[in-house]
Amino acid sequence: MKNKRKAKTVFLIVLGLLFLACIGCTIIALEISSQAFSRVEEFPENEFYSLFRWKDIDQIAYSREEVRFNSNGKKLQGFIYGKENNNGLVVISQGSGSTADDYLPLIMYFVDQEWSVFAFNNTGVSGSEGESILGMTQSLVDLDSALIYIKNSNLFNSLPIMLVGHSWGGYAVCAILNYNHKINAVVSFAGYNKGSDVVNEKGLSSVGGIYHILTPQMWAIEKQLFGETANLTAIGGINKSNIPVMIVQCSNDDVIPANTISIYAHRRKITNPNVEVIYREGENATGHNYPYYSKRRKQYMESINTNDESMIDKTMANELDPDLMERINIMFNNAR
Repeated sequence: MKNKRKAKTVFLIVLGLLFLACIGCTIIALEISSQAFSRVEEFPENEFYSLFRWKDIDQIAYSREEVRFNSNGKKLQGFIYGKENNNGLVVISQGSGSTADDYLPLIMYFVDQEWSVFAFNNTGVSGSEGESILGMTQSLVDLDSALIYIKNSNLFNSLPIMLVGHSWGGYAVCAILNYNHKINAVVSFAGYNKGSDVVNEKGLSSVGGIYHILTPQMWAIEKQLFGETANLTAIGGINKSNIPVMIVQCSNDDVIPANTISIYAHRRKITNPNVEVIYREGENATGHNYPYYSKRRKQYMESINTNDESMIDKTMANELDPDLMERINIMFNNAR
C-alpha cells in the first residue's frame, strides 16, 4: 500500500511538471508568434531609399482610387489602378513585411499594358486594420476576401482575373485555387507551399532542434487562427485547377529556399499540365525580394555605394526583367 501511494505521488509530480512544461512551451510559442507576425508599417525611407514610393511616380498616368473591404471583421485598404483599362484585372498579393506600394514597379508595368490593377494591404499592414499580420496563412484569407469584394462590386465589369503574388502572396495566389473563384491565370514569385512549413523552418533555423518541442504549440496556434484553411497548400490549389500557372523561383533565395519549402521544391508533385516553371540562376538570380527584377538592376545596385536618395536612379533601381514580364503579359493575354 505504501509503495502504491509513493508511485501515485511520483506520477502526480511528473504529471504536474509536464503540465507546467506544456504551459511554458505555449507561452514561448505565443511570444514567438507575436514577434514573428507583428504589425507592418511603411518602410522608413532612409533605410529603403531605392524603392519607388507613391511620391516618386507620375500620379496622373498611374492614378489610383482607394477602397475598403472587409476581411474577418477587419477593414482592409485596397487601391485600384488603371480603372479605365479593359484587358482584364491583375490582382497583386503582397509579401510578408511589405506593403502594397512596394509593388509599384509591377503595378505600373501592368497599367502600361492596358490592365486594371487591384493591390491591397493585408490584415495588420499599413493602412489596413489589425494589430498583427497573424500568420503565414493570413495572406490566403485576405486574398479570398479581396476576390469576394471584387466579385460583389460593379467596379470591374466582370473582367477576366489574373493573380500575381510574391512570397506570402506567392503562396496565396496558388492556394486560393483550392476555392471556387473564377481565375484565368496565376503567377507566383518565390512562393511557399504551406504556411506551417515556413514557420517550422524559420523556427529551426533560429533556435535549432529545441524548436521541435514547440511544434505542437505552434501548430495549435495556426489551427486556432485559421482552422482547416491552415491545411491548404499551393500545390493542392495548382493541381485542382487547370488554368495557366507560372512559378518563378531564384536559386539564391535565402528566405524561401529553392530546395526546401518553396513551391519549386515540390514541383514534381504538380499534375496541372498548364504550369510553367522558371528557375532563375547564375547572373539571372536576383534573390528573394527581387525575383522579377532585371540583372541590370542587380548590377546597378551592386555598383552604387550611397544611401543618398537624390543620387539614386530610381528607374534603374526598380527595373523589371523585360523578357520575364513580356512572357507574363503574353500568358495573361492568352488566358483572357
